[in-house]
Amino acid sequence: MAKKNANGEGSIYVRQDGRWTGSAYVLTSDGTYKRRYVYGNSWDEAHEKITRLKADSQSGVPVSVMKQTVSEYLTYWLENVSRPKVRRGTWVNYESLTRNYILPDLGTKKVARLAARDIRAFLLRTSRTCQCCAQGKDKARPESKRRCCALNKCCAKYPSDRTVRFLLVLLRAALQHAVNEDDLPRNVARNVELSMGTQREIEPLSVQEGRKLLAASRGDRLWAAYELAVRLGLRRGEILGLSWQDVDLVEGVVHIRKSLQRVKGELSLSATKTRRSTRRVALPGECVTALRARRAQQRADRLAAGTRWTASDLVFTTRYGTPVEPRNLNRAFEALSNRANIRQVRFHDLRHTCASLLHEQGADARTIMEVLGHSSIRVTMDIYTFVRLDTQRAAFDRVGDALAADDSNRDDGGHDGTEAEAAS
Repeated sequence: MAKKNANGEGSIYVRQDGRWTGSAYVLTSDGTYKRRYVYGNSWDEAHEKITRLKADSQSGVPVSVMKQTVSEYLTYWLENVSRPKVRRGTWVNYESLTRNYILPDLGTKKVARLAARDIRAFLLRTSRTCQCCAQGKDKARPESKRRCCALNKCCAKYPSDRTVRFLLVLLRAALQHAVNEDDLPRNVARNVELSMGTQREIEPLSVQEGRKLLAASRGDRLWAAYELAVRLGLRRGEILGLSWQDVDLVEGVVHIRKSLQRVKGELSLSATKTRRSTRRVALPGECVTALRARRAQQRADRLAAGTRWTASDLVFTTRYGTPVEPRNLNRAFEALSNRANIRQVRFHDLRHTCASLLHEQGADARTIMEVLGHSSIRVTMDIYTFVRLDTQRAAFDRVGDALAADDSNRDDGGHDGTEAEAAS
């Protein structure tokens, strides 16, 4: 007669369909012991799985009690956890990435059985898949405008390295909530590391280029916008969402509280990017002058528009009082760069320019962080400050001067005074 297994040892048996099943009581993420099952095509496979399950339980690693699929859980997380916490534009981006990338690939998999290798393989597949083909973008166009995938001509529209990395960030955030809620024992997405990839090299405008840009912008309808971008490092949305009630031209202070964004085809004012982005910044005299000119221009626009004027408190508006389209600001900046005869950079690079100029002029990291509204000094120093070659050479020259001054204290024989005294 076969020996009976001791309590907690588990059991392995064959099912009617020929598959082997292993079962044992193990520690779950809610702190209780429950029976869990594993399956295999042979006794050895089932035994290996049940042994691993019991070993994890005995070492204090609980088993997840979640029964949801990735699709079910991410749908819940987006609606009940993410939506109340982030800006509308950010949430729309989360939802789009989840719907177009994650759910078609991982949606049917159980969250509790999701492993690091599954996420790593998903990211690799995504990086090598034409998203025009995968999402049927060309087929969604009118037949007369189809030009690639719908005509069996793959356009090789692969996702950027930044998109792939953001997918991993999204999965980490969602799974971490399940860990915090004791639904999962650990966040397997944290075990996934990606290669360094390629990053866009940013070289902000130099002092000379910044001077030429601001000189060329004088008299422009958006002169004050360029002043705020270069001197204060305001984001595009923060500039276009700025209201007159947040500007004190007497005291020379501006409060950054809102951001103008286009979300799902509509322009809307929303909260700033992060809590630290809501800030108060001193206005340099040049910004005050530009903003006074902007207010006078807006009053003239209102008189000229008459009944066609749309009332708002926004600082930057069109000739009819409506908000400025963010993409139009990009186009205007590109045209201004051509007039100023400077390098073409993104409008957002003016924010990097501000940080680098402040750094070069001796501002400390804490001041730069407060001006830009960053949540940590590390972001400010690692991403937004740029050390130019001229600055490096100047630093080397100062080191050289210090070394030369030290050498001048030595005697003609190549020994300093201390050595000569010791020798005597």
